[in-house]
Amino acid sequence: YFWYMAGLVSFVAPAGLQAIVYPWLIVVELGETPERLGIAQMCLQLPAIVLILMGGLLADRVDRRLILMTCHFFAAMPALGLAWLISEGSLSYAGVIFYGLLMGSVTAFAQPARDGMLSEIAQGELQKVVTVAIGLTFGGQVIGYFAGGFAEQIGVVRLLVAQAIGMLCGIYFVSRLHSLPGLKPDLVESGQNPLIAGFKVVLSSPVMLQVSLLTFAMSVFYGGTYVVLIPLIVRDVYQGGAAELSYSFVVFVCGTLSMTTYLVKSGGLASPLSGLKWALVIGGLFLVVTAQNLPFWGFLMTLFCWGLSGAVTMSMSRTIIQQIAPEQFRARVLAVFNLANLGGLPIGALGFGYSAAAFGTMSSLYLASIGIWLAVVISLVIKTKVIPGMETEQSL
Repeated sequence: YFWYMAGLVSFVAPAGLQAIVYPWLIVVELGETPERLGIAQMCLQLPAIVLILMGGLLADRVDRRLILMTCHFFAAMPALGLAWLISEGSLSYAGVIFYGLLMGSVTAFAQPARDGMLSEIAQGELQKVVTVAIGLTFGGQVIGYFAGGFAEQIGVVRLLVAQAIGMLCGIYFVSRLHSLPGLKPDLVESGQNPLIAGFKVVLSSPVMLQVSLLTFAMSVFYGGTYVVLIPLIVRDVYQGGAAELSYSFVVFVCGTLSMTTYLVKSGGLASPLSGLKWALVIGGLFLVVTAQNLPFWGFLMTLFCWGLSGAVTMSMSRTIIQQIAPEQFRARVLAVFNLANLGGLPIGALGFGYSAAAFGTMSSLYLASIGIWLAVVISLVIKTKVIPGMETEQSL
């Protein structure tokens, strides 16, 4: 349990640093347009669409500990390469895009392997352990966010080197885990395409289908808002830089951590699926408030509240999938879930980049809220029923 969580933090803390440095390099150092920021954020997430199903299949077949160790190593290389480009005075938009594509590719293999381990770690307390993992994910990102806020003071090259060192430290943490060999192919499936087996399982389950569709909508509308609209609002509305961008992400995560702490202490929600839907609806209301041209402190407060609802959506969606996914398909079902979770981001990033240019950043927040509300309404059409072998769906 300890080494799993330590390895998780060693991956997400550098990712938090990246979340500040990556858009900052584009919108501040390179002075690119909203459209170009949207394209860059799309490239950071795009490999998930192509590779994450392969990552899920690999996690079902190969030792997940070995996969994670390899991913930690390769995740350090792009950061060092980008640091070298900046130190040589050769920073370019193309270089940042290439960095994003490499990091997105590594994440596509790391995420299914890590998620596939989680049920082994939980030992009967799945919702609690999933919630703790999400809390540590955002807690680790806070460390990265704070560090990223000093990009203008201590230099982005040093931060990128620190990011690489954090990833490399994770190799040791992951190496302390027990070996988790994958299942043999003949025990996993027979007579079907192994890459699409996870899709078939999800489609056979109304609950997992609802959660996956809602997660995809959240990725498009909330993810696009997070990675494109928030940095643009900080720059264009509040005339902020790296420090203000760091504050914005930190207060969102503080909201997430506050709700995560409550969920852990209270034992979670009795109805995870209903909680997921209500949290999505309430999150849209907070975005509507954010669009009202508040002072910067008010903007930060609404981001904190948005983080409260975000903790519920992320914890409940992942808990539901972990709880009812069949063991022999778990990594691939989780890969489908992560495809929904990450795959919508390129669409949202690109779409909101162009939306901000055409309609304005604040007006685009209304589009995000309307989009997520429509997704919740559509999800109500998918009726929940008990599938043989998945009786836990009845309790959701």
